[in-house]
Amino acid sequence: MSKRRNKLDPAVARAPATQPTKGPPETNRLDRIRDALLAHFDVHQRAMPWRQTRDPYAIWVSEVMLQQTRVETVIPYYLRFLSRFESVRALAEADEADVLALWSGLGYYRRARMLHQGAQHVLKEHRGELPKDPDALLAIPGVGRYTAGAIASIAFDLREPVLDGNVERVLTRLDAIHGDPQEKDTRNTLWSIARSFSDHSRAGTINQALMELGATLCTPTSPQCLLCPARTDCRANAIGEPSRFPEKAPKKAPRVERWTALVLHDRDAKVWLGPPPANLDRWKGMLVPLLLREGEAETPSVAGVLRASRPIGSVTHVLTHARMEISVRIAALSEPPDALEGAFVAADALDSLAIPKVTRVILAAAAQRSSSPDKTASASARKNASSRARKGRATKGSTTSKRT
Repeated sequence: MSKRRNKLDPAVARAPATQPTKGPPETNRLDRIRDALLAHFDVHQRAMPWRQTRDPYAIWVSEVMLQQTRVETVIPYYLRFLSRFESVRALAEADEADVLALWSGLGYYRRARMLHQGAQHVLKEHRGELPKDPDALLAIPGVGRYTAGAIASIAFDLREPVLDGNVERVLTRLDAIHGDPQEKDTRNTLWSIARSFSDHSRAGTINQALMELGATLCTPTSPQCLLCPARTDCRANAIGEPSRFPEKAPKKAPRVERWTALVLHDRDAKVWLGPPPANLDRWKGMLVPLLLREGEAETPSVAGVLRASRPIGSVTHVLTHARMEISVRIAALSEPPDALEGAFVAADALDSLAIPKVTRVILAAAAQRSSSPDKTASASARKNASSRARKGRATKGSTTSKRT
């Protein structure tokens, strides 16, 4: 295997796509690829609601939602979100809890927070109208180089490039680019190539065509090269190794975190939900059951509830860089322990609250693997659990820190 380097492999660069003769100039090749991409996209593009508008706000919302999330998952969220927050002003003036509630289940909740903050910035600095200037777009909280390029090119017809995971994969294969795309030199090379593609009167459509190709044909594994409109000019295809690119560094195994989830019910079968512990700030502003990380101290009142609870199984919740192994326990209480911020919530109110997916996973496990505590637990058992919680509060509550 040739030495890795953050530039085009000369041997590959000289290799023609179709015959062993010197290829045409790069400008002609670029034009051919762009023409082929446009012709293919015009006929085969997937129907998506954000492709039916030039509204920069709607395009902004779609681009944020599509980050690390599949199209079919995003569509219903996108439609509900724009129905509720139909303008930058509507989003900016909303409570964060309402924004998170509508985002509930989509994951990566920092995106929702930054979109909300970004809308407040646009309302304050630009009277609620997204600016056309790419530098002004980059000044919006949460808007990076990719998102700014997507808004500028698709909504405003500016010749600005985009580089997301799909475009990255397409470009590294078209030019057989060696090196990890996350390394600075390789990244700069890819942005330079992306800019050359976007230097076109239909820049927004070119950018969407590149993204579409990466999502549908030029996929991470088993790329469908025979159907690719750019196959005759693809250097990775010419050497018969498209799946070799991009040359990403191996992913680190996610760390394993062990947790206990306490699902607390009251006499009316309502479930207790409250804010997450401080070490789960990814869900800040959302509601979760009582979560305790292995090895961390509990308050005496929580310790009392833990002793009164019973195990009903376990669930696994996978995050980007961590895998949460969660032991699920249930307990019936007449009132939650002191020092806990939260409340008992009826099942029919859950859909209106800001609840992450992990909450739904835990509650579903509790519902499936156990009978409702208000039916199985006797009145004396509930009284005993509450008594233990009060006893714990009375003994050491003043000397033990709240959960973190």
